[in-house]
Amino acid sequence: MKKNIIIGAGISGLSAAYFLKQPYIVLEEKPYAGGLCRSFYENGFTFDCSGHFIHIKDEKIKSIVNKLSGGVDEVARNASIFINGNFVPFPFQANLYHLDEKTKKECVDGVLKRKDAEISVKMPFLSWCEAMFGKGITKYFMKPYNEKLWSCDLMKMTAEWTGPFVPRPDAGSIVKSAYSKNKTQYGYNSIFYYPKKKGCQALIDGFLKKIKVEYNSKTCEIDIKNKTAVTQDRKKYKYDSLISTQPLTELVRQIEQAPVSIKKAAKNLKCSSVRCVNLGVKSSKGIPKALKNRHWVYLPETSFPFYRAGIYSNINSLSAPENCYSFYVEFSSSSPVIPERFDLESAVNALKKAGFIGGNDEIISTNTVDMPYAYVIFDKEREQSLKIINEWLNKNNIFSIGRYGMWEYSFIEKNIKDAKNLADLLNK
Repeated sequence: MKKNIIIGAGISGLSAAYFLKQPYIVLEEKPYAGGLCRSFYENGFTFDCSGHFIHIKDEKIKSIVNKLSGGVDEVARNASIFINGNFVPFPFQANLYHLDEKTKKECVDGVLKRKDAEISVKMPFLSWCEAMFGKGITKYFMKPYNEKLWSCDLMKMTAEWTGPFVPRPDAGSIVKSAYSKNKTQYGYNSIFYYPKKKGCQALIDGFLKKIKVEYNSKTCEIDIKNKTAVTQDRKKYKYDSLISTQPLTELVRQIEQAPVSIKKAAKNLKCSSVRCVNLGVKSSKGIPKALKNRHWVYLPETSFPFYRAGIYSNINSLSAPENCYSFYVEFSSSSPVIPERFDLESAVNALKKAGFIGGNDEIISTNTVDMPYAYVIFDKEREQSLKIINEWLNKNNIFSIGRYGMWEYSFIEKNIKDAKNLADLLNK
């Protein structure tokens, strides 16, 4: 039978192994599995690598995730934008009712004054926002928030990533939302799922009951001529097909025989980096009133150094001990080296300033997770570069999957389905 090597024991690599009906070896560079879907347990708190919530539409995938996780809770999203000291329900563009009158008028006027022009996701993202939502909504939310999220010039990235991620109510619905509260649920994540116990690690642990992983096995060289993968300890693994879930740029770097055109295409691929700071807080009075029942909050204003804050303990009460609550905040950087100013102290100060942490509450647990690869930048070079790279890889029986393997903006359900589709192809 054909031999398969899978590089990476994150959600995509484990899913590929789960669905493969042929022999395989999973090589993982870390001493643990999970990638960015792993969880941490400290002082009674459960932390993830920021908000890893599971959005599922496919009933078969939902059944698999539920079984492997030991059960999941269905959660109705409660997300908000914090602006001018007030909370606006997500999505901003469908909830103008909650804005002050001046800002509301500017947003409505912007919608009404939009130019009647063809709108394409190939447009620069900032231009797409103004064409889609008008100048007011772009000014107050779309521009400042996405500049913080992506850490790049919004005129140099396209709107191709927006897909299911940016709700697009029509003009009439946007204007109507300024004068009456919106009751429509928008977005792919209006309902999401989360393991009943142990955080996202529960899903990973479910996979590991069925899958063996070779840990501390970082791939450093791939010989496409001899179909061999070499790890840092110089072990050699022969393969018929190779499935890589590591960042696509890393994969190309490991293939010395890659043509100049492939290496050049890989250099065109860009991404931002993220630092996630997790905090466990003790309070005799419970979570501050402003955050009661909220799941995550978007923060477009530059006075906050992070772009988003999420409250683990509002999603799953077992994420924090009694009389405690837990947070994550996310900082974005254009460089893999995260700026020193994005630290615990700056996070705490900003959270207290916003009233998200009580003045007398005690922080009793923290950890920091740096993600050198976080948000893939969709620019004019990306699509053609991916086409060139993947055509060449596939000809050499190498398949790159997962969020960073496919160099895309995706979510857990898509990662599992992509892995299944590839496994079904290789099983034939």
